[in-house]
Amino acid sequence: MSATNESSVLGEPNGQPAEPTVDSEQQSSDVEKMAIDEPEPAAVMESDEIEDKLLNDGASEPESTLLDEAELLEETTDNTQNGSRRHEQDLFQSHSVHELARCSWDKAAKQNYVRGCLWSPDGSCVLSTVNNDGMHVFELPTDLYGAEKVSTERPVNLLDAAVHVRESTLVYDYQWYPGMHSSVPETAVWIASRQHEPIQMWDAYTGKLRCSYKGYNAVDEVEAALSLAWSLDGAFIYGGYKKSIKLFDVKSPGREISSFTTKVTASCMTACAPLPNLMIFGSWSRSITALVTNSGDQLAVGRNSADCSHNAGVTWLKFIPRTNLFVSGGRKDPKLMMWDIRQMTKPYHVLNRVCDTNQRIYFDTSPYGEWIVSGNTDGTVRAWNLLEVDTAHKSYQQLSFPLHRDCCNGVSFHPTMSIVATASGQFHASTISSEEEESASPQPTEPENSLTLWWIGKTGLSEE
Repeated sequence: MSATNESSVLGEPNGQPAEPTVDSEQQSSDVEKMAIDEPEPAAVMESDEIEDKLLNDGASEPESTLLDEAELLEETTDNTQNGSRRHEQDLFQSHSVHELARCSWDKAAKQNYVRGCLWSPDGSCVLSTVNNDGMHVFELPTDLYGAEKVSTERPVNLLDAAVHVRESTLVYDYQWYPGMHSSVPETAVWIASRQHEPIQMWDAYTGKLRCSYKGYNAVDEVEAALSLAWSLDGAFIYGGYKKSIKLFDVKSPGREISSFTTKVTASCMTACAPLPNLMIFGSWSRSITALVTNSGDQLAVGRNSADCSHNAGVTWLKFIPRTNLFVSGGRKDPKLMMWDIRQMTKPYHVLNRVCDTNQRIYFDTSPYGEWIVSGNTDGTVRAWNLLEVDTAHKSYQQLSFPLHRDCCNGVSFHPTMSIVATASGQFHASTISSEEEESASPQPTEPENSLTLWWIGKTGLSEE
């Protein structure tokens, strides 16, 4: 299908491909591929140079923040990465997606909307949380293992949770162990932070509680972490609390081993791949801060102005692999801001999505950093190709896929295959009494609470 088709027919869960739309501003004939194989020598800075710049309060601001193709992606000579790069160039190239599997929660009265999804690092399963229904782990259908192409006539699988941790209270955040692999049961775990409870580690095979990590407040009471992040090597857990970030040793469950005092509440966090000793965290007060963990120094990201900050609280952060860039998103804010850790006074670039809710709307980056995808409250999924630049409008080629009829709040790339998982649903206030229900007009948005897997790579017709 052509990416320039202006129709936006909703992709119903019938296994048929969903056709994307492309914004008219993005339809430029002068799109150039980004130079990633042979970047300029000065395009990538050494870690020591980046750290010196981060700690230099008098760093000068660049004259321009327009897209620089040579500086976006780092040079790599590893043959495996080159092969994966060619694989990522195949993503979305058919300009359609095909539904693979789905699990739905149909009883709207229970408000069982899905709240995000995360693929496991080995790609064997996907983790999600469901409002009023706990945490679920779903396994990848076996016929998809190692698949390079999927038939457009393949039937849609109905997913059943392999592991279900029952609802006890609201889940604030959850993260897979970065070294997780299903062939090593000891590593098959995730951590979650829930209301009124410490950080808990859960077994992905049995759904049982492994251990707990307890953060204490000023009066020595256990408090719940509002955000979570792993260190890059998986040896430590960072918990974001009210006015502090606490560090836990994974091998020693219990009390935190150190704590960093902050001026704001850490609503979301992400570890910096180029600098392992750097943690980026956002807050409900719109601010983003870089924390240097080996010294405790904190540096502000952006400025308190409309073009250099979000409209409301920051809800999600994500580093783009193989780059010096990270992306931030906020509640009721259409902006996805890209930041360069070498110069954090103003955004490197700004992408736009539909986000008109206080609910966290997730976004994700492809494993080798060539794509960014985001959910939208209008049910679409937007994808930006970082290798295709619209030189006329100084932006990236954008595709929009209408996949859900309700808010698409979660999206996650499979780590090795051409598959994306999406989560849909949101809170729907009901003010209609039982006597008025029959005569009342239908709600403008029909609820859809589902976790869905989509094929975004090459497709082929069935041989039958």
